Amino acid sequence: MTIGGIRAWVITVMLMVLMMINFADKAVLGLAATSIRAEFGLTAQQYGTISSAFFLLFSISALVVGHLADRFSTRKVLIVLALIWSAAMLPVIGPAGFTVILLSRVVLGAAEGPAFGVAQHAVQKWFKDADRSMPTAWLTLASPLGVIVGAPVLAWLIATHGWRSAFVAVAVVGVVWSALWLVIGRDGPIDAPATADATSAATESVRPLDRVHVPLRKILGSRTWIGCALSAFAGYWAIALLIAWVPAFLTDDLGYSKATAGTLTALPWIVGVIALLAQGFGSQRLMKGGVSSRWARGVLPGSIAVVAGVCILLSAVVHGHAMILGLLALGLGMCGVAFAAGAVACGEIAPVRQRGVVLGAFVGFYSLAGVIAPFVAGVLVDRAGSDPSSGYTVVFALTGVFVIVGGLLAVTLISPERDTARLTATGRPAA
Repeated sequence: MTIGGIRAWVITVMLMVLMMINFADKAVLGLAATSIRAEFGLTAQQYGTISSAFFLLFSISALVVGHLADRFSTRKVLIVLALIWSAAMLPVIGPAGFTVILLSRVVLGAAEGPAFGVAQHAVQKWFKDADRSMPTAWLTLASPLGVIVGAPVLAWLIATHGWRSAFVAVAVVGVVWSALWLVIGRDGPIDAPATADATSAATESVRPLDRVHVPLRKILGSRTWIGCALSAFAGYWAIALLIAWVPAFLTDDLGYSKATAGTLTALPWIVGVIALLAQGFGSQRLMKGGVSSRWARGVLPGSIAVVAGVCILLSAVVHGHAMILGLLALGLGMCGVAFAAGAVACGEIAPVRQRGVVLGAFVGFYSLAGVIAPFVAGVLVDRAGSDPSSGYTVVFALTGVFVIVGGLLAVTLISPERDTARLTATGRPAA
């Protein structure tokens, strides 16, 4: 198996498809929100509770399964996760209600929580550090691609065949992916420090940090990990609202039809694709040009996040549908750079034997925003009473401020080279 070769990119594409399915599973609830609330008579706060329930076990699961991914094959871990979340979509096709949907989302979140971290861990087994920015960016942009491709299709299914049909569709696609992964999936050669049977390419990729064991608290207490986690938390706050509340905002507040809202929901994700590719290409070029990872993986993505936050903040005060949609698309779309850059930076400061749990902790922390943001938004919209637009204004203004602060923290805290040197010096030889 060749590092960075054709097999590496085949695996990357397969994992991209997995993350597309992953985000389509998340997005389907938001697309069906109006229909579900009407059928079951749910208040905005109840719907916000269901949206937040998805993240109830998300963080714990990301950390626990991330630890398991350091000990077991990522190929096997991913197929188990995919099958569990596909099964979790099915209970709603029966006589569902608030409790059934709530429990279904809890199980779905527990299975999907670790997916991004484990998938990033799997991809990083196939590429050297300096070459990871682009494959990581491609894997991250699979999330917006999942909505770009899936949102119009799922919106059409909901409009023509009812909201339950969309849930069945994403479950079937997940099972099909699992069958293909059984045939195609492989673990990469960059997995553990050099051993007697290691390939020469894998041996050459071993860094001094990979030869030591560092207490997990020191890695998670480093300025780089903290900067990555906090900036991604702010970004995920925005993404959680995009998934759970933007479709409802487009229909309830701006007055668009469900079908049109499904199409417009894709706009921020299209921006996200462009932003992720630009950030990934820029970071990788900077690294290959000898620029420090502080600038490539901290300053660059952090600056993009600050611009994103300003756009979201402005969307809360401007008038006119076109201006609001444009600013929200730009702002919400650019927030995804925090996940891609953060995953690579966390991988850089983690010994290879501990990378799974470090990435799991990264995902587990930032995904806490998904627990809080939809619920807070539901409370604010409910409190606005007969004028939900004022509630949405507060929601987007608050989100803009969070994202700006997150970007500034990324710029000031993230410095992987500095922290890698410190952690290597404090580590003890790996067994």
